[in-house]
Formats: sequence, structure tokens, C-alpha cells
Amino acid sequence: MFLLAFRIDVAKTLQKSSLSLPPPAQHDRPSLQSIANENYLPNSRRKVLSVASSTSAQLDKYDHWPAQIAKGCCQNPNCIEYTRISCSKCGLCLCLNNKNSCFKDYHHK
Repeated sequence: MFLLAFRIDVAKTLQKSSLSLPPPAQHDRPSLQSIANENYLPNSRRKVLSVASSTSAQLDKYDHWPAQIAKGCCQNPNCIEYTRISCSKCGLCLCLNNKNSCFKDYHHK
């Protein structure tokens, strides 16, 4: 019962206080120049994603199966191709075709 009385007391005190909420922040429309600066990537074809898989899970050679996904960039650091294959265990998009075998290279370093 003490907690309920405390909460009621706090609520009444807050209601009686003369502090008002700060005015809401204005959300102005960004200028075209600021949008252009945000989207500018100097000398880069695409953003390189960091590989977040642990080495022990990467190299355990158990239960790594290719799975079909929507089109994505290969996350092997040395590859810039697009792929529709990801590892079912690691969750990384990796190439697996006649030209590149990033899937095999990544799991057998």
C-alpha cells in the first residue's frame, strides 16, 4: 500500500507543479543540398559491410547451407558482385556460381 500512496503523491505533485513541457521541436524540411551531402559516397561503389560471424562458427564446416534470398551484395571483402545466395547458419550473402565461389572460400579459409 505504501508504494501506491507514494505514486499518488508523486502524480499530484507533478500535476501541481508549474513546470510546462518544452515546446515541440520543429521538423523543417531538409534542403536539397543537405540531402545531396548525406548521400554522397566518395570513390565508393558500395558500402562494404563488416563480417560479423565468429571464426569458430565460420570454420566449423557444420550446417552451412546455401539458401535462396532476394538480391544482395556479396559480403566477402574481396568481392563486389551481387548474389542471391546466403549462408543459412551465418546469414551472410556470399557468391556461389561458376565465376566466384565466395561461399566456399569464406568457410574454408
